[in-house]
Amino acid sequence: MKHSAFRRLLVAGLAVAAALVAPATAYAEAPSNDDFATATTVTALPFKATQDVGEATASADDPTSCYAWIASSVWYDYTASADGFVRALPSGTGQLPFVAVYTGERGALAQVPGACAEWDNGPSVTFPVTAGQTYHIMLFKQYSGAGQPTTLDISSVPREPNDDFATAAVATLPGTFSGDLTRSTAEPGEAAPSCDPGADQSVWYRYTPDRTRPISVEARSRWSPSVAVYRGDALPALSEVDCKAALDTTKRVVFTATAGQQYWIRVADDAEDASWYDIRLTTAPALTPNANTWPSTPSVFDDVSFSVNAGDRLGRPLVRGELKFGDGTSVQLTSNTSVTHRYAADGDYHLEISATTDDGRSGTGSQTLHVETHDVTLTGLSLPAQARVGQTKPVKVSVVNNRYDEKVVVSLRRKAESGYYQEVGTLTQWVPAGGRVDFPFAYTYTAADAAAGQAEFEVTASIDGRYDGDDHAVDNRLTASTAVRAQSGLRAS
Repeated sequence: MKHSAFRRLLVAGLAVAAALVAPATAYAEAPSNDDFATATTVTALPFKATQDVGEATASADDPTSCYAWIASSVWYDYTASADGFVRALPSGTGQLPFVAVYTGERGALAQVPGACAEWDNGPSVTFPVTAGQTYHIMLFKQYSGAGQPTTLDISSVPREPNDDFATAAVATLPGTFSGDLTRSTAEPGEAAPSCDPGADQSVWYRYTPDRTRPISVEARSRWSPSVAVYRGDALPALSEVDCKAALDTTKRVVFTATAGQQYWIRVADDAEDASWYDIRLTTAPALTPNANTWPSTPSVFDDVSFSVNAGDRLGRPLVRGELKFGDGTSVQLTSNTSVTHRYAADGDYHLEISATTDDGRSGTGSQTLHVETHDVTLTGLSLPAQARVGQTKPVKVSVVNNRYDEKVVVSLRRKAESGYYQEVGTLTQWVPAGGRVDFPFAYTYTAADAAAGQAEFEVTASIDGRYDGDDHAVDNRLTASTAVRAQSGLRAS
């Protein structure tokens, strides 16, 4: 009953809205089967009857397990003459009534699992019957009001031809196969799938590949049934190969089918959610392993993060593999977790990636990673050791570049009385690869410097035009100071 709680919450909300608009009384004389005690007896199948359910009333003890609000209801009783399946199908114009099927006595009715045709699963119900058991079929609406006749058809329906393991249908590749899980059962000894043990209404398919290949089995239905694949010869001695739980939208059943080996495909759901389904067998796509890197263009100072994935369109996880970094080193992979690596030199590195998924598929991929380092270094800040107020003295900054030709911006800042550095000047020059360039500044010392006893300077270097800056900015800042005194014959204030 995976979806029951969700449906009950929603229908409870709808019931409030229905109560606001639903008249409390019928518009005409109530039909003869208006009450549980006066239900119409169905003596044989097929059975067909037409009546206006909107003319009926609701009893205080009408069960609400199928829907939270009932304004009008009518009843039919059917005692099964043999084991099998029965379908109750209402038809007509306008909004059709809901259908629910119960067993037991008035005041202690139990809904037959899955026998509830409500807003989300169409107008009919199909339910299993046992010989001698009486089934109480309730047609009901959420509002009263005559004028919309409904025809109820009740008929026997055959169970699915591949309901049993021994009658498994032959599956071919590629192929699409359909069926109705409401007309299926679980036979004695049938293995419950590890991923969805409550899925007990099942059908079977058998598949024997003519050559070894990876197979994908995709299942679709109203709620998406579970799918399990087995090897073996007979129940219960089957070995599970792979399993997909109902509602699992992250993956399909995928397995490597060996030529000549017989495989059994079980499609199932619980009684509450059983419905029509389709399964599709195709060859599983090849893997295209790849790695996402960060940074995308690293430097020799970066620990590069490699997020390796199997490159599987079906989303199956990587369970083993290898990443070759292109510099003679490699790492073994056991999952999709990230690994890190640092390169010693700039260049283009050919990455080679191998991966295997949990279903046995393997593949290889390759890509190129470009490593490029931009780094300039401040190697000197030359200041006079002493100066007097009013003197203008040279300040020389030296920049070394061992990488690529760069346009370098150097800023000179003086520490103010506030404790923050204020810019004195900025110079921009080309610094060739392998070269050293001096940036010449000049500074005139002030009375404020003399009052502080010194002038403190900070110099920084940056590479012009690079949004991500210098790759090793730790060596792009220097500080130094000059002792400052007042002019001769004057005192610093």
